[in-house]
Amino acid sequence: MNIFMIMIFGILGIFLGIAIRPISKEIISYKSRQKTGENLNLEINKKIQFFATILNSILWAYAGSRIENFFIAILVSMIFTVAIIISVIDIKIRLIPNELVLLMLFLGVVFQVLCFGWQAQLYALLCMVAVGLVFIITAKVVGFEQVGAGDIKLAATIGLILGYPNIMIAVTGMCVTLFIFCVGGLVIKKMVKNSTFPFAPFIMFGTIFTYVNII
Repeated sequence: MNIFMIMIFGILGIFLGIAIRPISKEIISYKSRQKTGENLNLEINKKIQFFATILNSILWAYAGSRIENFFIAILVSMIFTVAIIISVIDIKIRLIPNELVLLMLFLGVVFQVLCFGWQAQLYALLCMVAVGLVFIITAKVVGFEQVGAGDIKLAATIGLILGYPNIMIAVTGMCVTLFIFCVGGLVIKKMVKNSTFPFAPFIMFGTIFTYVNII
C-alpha cells in the first residue's frame, strides 16, 4: 500500500469534492437556461455538500491505494466524482445531464480498454443493450415519471462501461439500496405507494460499489 499515493489522492479528492457544489450549481443553471431560458439558481444543501466532499475524498484515496498505475487511478477516481455530481444534480432537479453521461461513457470505456482489452467491448455492448431494454420495459410498467429517459441512458451507459459479469454487481448493489430506501420510506411514512424519487443515485451507488470491488 503506497501511503504517498493515498495522501495525494485523498487531498485531490477533498479539493474536487469541494468543487462538486459549484460545478453542480453551474450545470443546473446551464440546463435550466437550455430548457426554459431562465437561470435557475438552486442552493445545494450543506449536508449534501459535506457528505459529497467526504465521500469523494475517501473514494479517491481508496483508488490511490488499490491501483498502481497513476493514470488508471485518476480515471477511476474521476468516474467516482462524475457519479457523485450526477447524483447531486438528479436529487436537486430530477435531471441527468447528457454531457455527464457522455463523460462517464468516455472515462469508463477508456478504463475498460486499458484493463480488459478491446475484446471485452463485445460483451460490454451486449450488456448495454440488455440493461437498456430492461430499463425501457421497467419504465413502461411503472411509468416514465418513475423511470425517465435519462435513467435509461445512464443505465445503458453503465452496462457498457462495466460489461459482464461486473454489471451484475452494480445491479445487485442498486436493487439492495433501492429496496432498503423504499421499505424504509414506507415504514417511517415518508413515502407512499405512488411516490416519485430520483433514480440516478441508486444507479450511481451500484456503479461505485462495482468499481470498489474490481479495482
